[in-house]
Amino acid sequence: MDCYSNVLTKDNPFVPPKGARCPVNDIPPELLSLIFEVGARSIEDGEDEDDEDEAMAVYWNLEAGAKDGVDEDSETTNSKRSRVTGNDGVDEDGSSESSMGSDETFEPVPSFQVLISHVCHHWRVVALNTPSLWTEIDVSPLDLPPFERVQILLGRSKSLPIDIRIDCEPPDDDEEEDSSGSEDSELGQSPRSMTFSDLDNLMSLLIPHISRWGSIEVAVACYKHMFVFLSAVSDPSIAGAPQLEALQLYHHEDAESLTAFAQPDLVQHFKLFGGVAPRLKSVALWGVHVDWCQEWLSCGPNLLDVELAYHTDDVRPSWTQFAAIIRGAPKLETLSLCSSGPLGTPNDWYPEGSSGSYGDDYTGVIELHSLTHLVLAFHLPVYVSGLLRRLAFPALKSLTLDLDDGDFTDLVVQLAGPMMTAVPVAPKDGEKKRSLFSGLDTLKISGLPCSDRSVELMYTELGNLKALNLAMTYLSPAFLQLLYIPCSVPGQRDVCHVYLPSLATLSTADVPGHQIRELVQKRKEAGVPLKAVYMEENDEITDHDLQWLKDNLEEFDFFEASDDEFESLADIEEEHEGSESEWEEVDD
Repeated sequence: MDCYSNVLTKDNPFVPPKGARCPVNDIPPELLSLIFEVGARSIEDGEDEDDEDEAMAVYWNLEAGAKDGVDEDSETTNSKRSRVTGNDGVDEDGSSESSMGSDETFEPVPSFQVLISHVCHHWRVVALNTPSLWTEIDVSPLDLPPFERVQILLGRSKSLPIDIRIDCEPPDDDEEEDSSGSEDSELGQSPRSMTFSDLDNLMSLLIPHISRWGSIEVAVACYKHMFVFLSAVSDPSIAGAPQLEALQLYHHEDAESLTAFAQPDLVQHFKLFGGVAPRLKSVALWGVHVDWCQEWLSCGPNLLDVELAYHTDDVRPSWTQFAAIIRGAPKLETLSLCSSGPLGTPNDWYPEGSSGSYGDDYTGVIELHSLTHLVLAFHLPVYVSGLLRRLAFPALKSLTLDLDDGDFTDLVVQLAGPMMTAVPVAPKDGEKKRSLFSGLDTLKISGLPCSDRSVELMYTELGNLKALNLAMTYLSPAFLQLLYIPCSVPGQRDVCHVYLPSLATLSTADVPGHQIRELVQKRKEAGVPLKAVYMEENDEITDHDLQWLKDNLEEFDFFEASDDEFESLADIEEEHEGSESEWEEVDD
């Protein structure tokens, strides 16, 4: 039996070696630390190896079960597969998954950093002395002063840049609860959300380390929370945020008015970080206004991504301020304007003394040479049209439109026409002037009320498009039907082709499977086959159509659409679980 057991366990990675010696501890601490860093980075990058490990575990369990008669479906086997946690079911190093429901069939998995720091004393010493493992600081509404976990992470990360996420929003199950009776609830705050004084205490811990901030994300449901944060980072004693690369501030509260900020006493436009954040690359301001003239915003040489969303008219930047922002960011690649942008109407944006019309010299057009991705959502037709007459995007490759209020036929015709340029460009003999649509390789449309004829005009210009995403709930059927209906070629009566000949990838929402199959089949017959199709997971499809699509496409899959299509563009709703009790027994 012993001989058989030795053969069975030989090379089994889940069976520790016999004796006191542990071969892995022969690895030098410096190399082990590097291995830990690579492991943590692979988790952050989404390289989840759980499937591979589980498959290997199943293999060894099956091998053992086949030999000794153990039933793989038995409770005994299932218990062997349960995930490892602390003795009390919570990770003592602060990465609790306590929000998991009691009806779950397995215990939650601690974070990678916590797991490796609890393997043995040697690994713990190496892990705790690897600062890069402890640079992410997540604070949830359930965290309470004195924020012991935050203090420990600040210490363990030593002098490295830190990434901070603060979630002040109450849990979903609190949103409908009666919050009467508490001091904070009188201010519109859920009894289980972080109090204003708690946030103030938290900021007093983080501000001394502001020179190490690499990124900061704050999500609030009550603007008073954001006001506390903005006040803290605008203190005159703060000289700057020299390592900050990402600033993401989200205020998720339905505005009662589109023109006036709901809380006039909190309308102050703050100057953050003393106006100094020279390395800033990404800025997202959702329902949060700041001093639009401060240096890191109006002169951002490293800015790559600017997202402005849900600003009432009275707190928006003026055209002059908005123009300074985009002119001051020569490397800007992504610009997203969702119910936000320059104040006023296009007639307000012309230089003083201008006639309000464009001459042959295109005076006033701002050319964004590096911009490749543009997002426009929830604007009126006249606003979008005027904005796109003032801006030029010679390098634009990706466009996202979610426009639902009005008729955008004229806008589509405008974008299918010659593209605006800062300096007049005469086309070569016989050459058609390039349109904005003609340069795109990716297009996403969630809303665009317009005539079917204008859709045809748009598709005529999209000859280079490779990826198309259509949320058909609010779109004309023509957007989908024209993808497989043959169309005539101007000047060639006997020649027919299919729109978007370069299209390789199609994503759809609110389209049944039989219609997707018809589209794929007809494009294949026309000689312009699709390579990949992605359907929204709730859309109807039969097993027969599903199998046909898998057999006739290089890739077919389902995706989960957000309730708010635009919100899905910013990954802002991460779950931050955990409580201070997890840190009571931490021993450095």
